Amino acid sequence: MFKIVKIEKKHDCSVNTMKADQRHATSRLISGYIIDNLRDLRFEVTPAFVMAEMQKLHGLDIRFVYMFYAYVSSISSWNHCRPVIVVGETSLKSKFHGVLVISVSNDANNQIFPLAFGIAKSENNNSYEWYFSQLRNTIGSCENLIFLSDKHQVIAYGIAKVYHESHHRICIYHLEQNLKQRKVKSEVIKLFQSAARVYRRKEFDLYISDIAKVDKNTYDYLMEEPPERWARSCSPRRRYDMLTTNIVESMNSILLEARELPILKMMDFIQVKLQRWFYERRNEVEGTFYDVSYWV
Repeated sequence: MFKIVKIEKKHDCSVNTMKADQRHATSRLISGYIIDNLRDLRFEVTPAFVMAEMQKLHGLDIRFVYMFYAYVSSISSWNHCRPVIVVGETSLKSKFHGVLVISVSNDANNQIFPLAFGIAKSENNNSYEWYFSQLRNTIGSCENLIFLSDKHQVIAYGIAKVYHESHHRICIYHLEQNLKQRKVKSEVIKLFQSAARVYRRKEFDLYISDIAKVDKNTYDYLMEEPPERWARSCSPRRRYDMLTTNIVESMNSILLEARELPILKMMDFIQVKLQRWFYERRNEVEGTFYDVSYWV
């Protein structure tokens, strides 16, 4: 441990010394490599051409592949949240047409608790396996962990590969929307809602048998996924009343405008937003002098 007792506000380092640690390729350097091509009318010097030249001359592969980031406040506080992680994805609207992957949970006050963010060029098995690997390296795992997402196969693949000891659940709202797209009758949809939400297995069996009697095709469609993945009463683990991905959809709505920004600017927006949340919540908690929940 040490303590600063005096500080001199005069800097001894020159500007040139400070800049040396943050060196960038200058326009003169780049132009030196491509000036001959500029003079040759056979070549059209585009950004892709410059990237190819840097690859050929220096072996530099100038491509964006993945990005993952989580904040210390989220990492250190995750152990105090319910062991349910809600995962969702949304498309970026900037010139970089990638995918933003978001993992959130609920805190003890039932507020959105952001865990981690990831960016990939596209949705595929490799992207999600990489994302969940980074998530595990960052926050680890815990007993009775549950992941909740839509019926996206690439998300299921990533969870199964990296968090094989966890349980993956499907959002019942997305299942309901799938039923509506299949033109299922409202009567059957109401039966599905009841079957998904009841607490007792006996009640679930009654509702699911009613669905089979009224609409066998819908029953077969629902049974393509084991009821353990979407019905509350069939889950071998507690679900903490988290049956939908609404909280991650709310996070997507908050970032609606930010998704149109370049990646670094979008990250800045997210950082400012989360800092404000954590600051306001910390101040509120510091003024609370009673037990909030078991998880706090």
